[in-house]
Amino acid sequence: MPVSQTRGRTLRTAATVVLCALFFLLAMGVVLLSSGVYRDAVATSDRNFTRRTALSYVINQVRRGDVEDGVSLGSFGGGDALFLREGGFTTILYCYDGQLRELYAEDGIALAPGDGTAILPLAELELAAVDGCLRVTATGEDGARYAAALSPRCGWSGEAAP
Repeated sequence: MPVSQTRGRTLRTAATVVLCALFFLLAMGVVLLSSGVYRDAVATSDRNFTRRTALSYVINQVRRGDVEDGVSLGSFGGGDALFLREGGFTTILYCYDGQLRELYAEDGIALAPGDGTAILPLAELELAAVDGCLRVTATGEDGARYAAALSPRCGWSGEAAP
């Protein structure tokens, strides 16, 4: 085999290997770049899920306890709280120690805010009566806020709990 043919074959083989290596490096770069984007998207989704789930949970609890004189606002654990009364028992929804909490107890029993069951991580839960509606605002650990308003069927006036 002449030297020129061997040299030509060697150059083609080298060019093929270089192109394959370049393709591999570019593919790895795309994979690494997309994994960072995916990680950011998942983190954002998790934060949104927590706040939206907190709002949904509070709203569904209000709808569940939507009986006459069963829904009222008050303060518990150093912040706003929602009191849902039914049949001699009270469910209190509040935010304490960075968690949305629920405390279910018989009326008249004094319990501490730390006794509640932690539901979701949440920085703050704000509850307010606005034009006969209950406005619920959930603030996440990153400071972002989500809000929703609902009007309980029981004719709730937004009076504070005793």
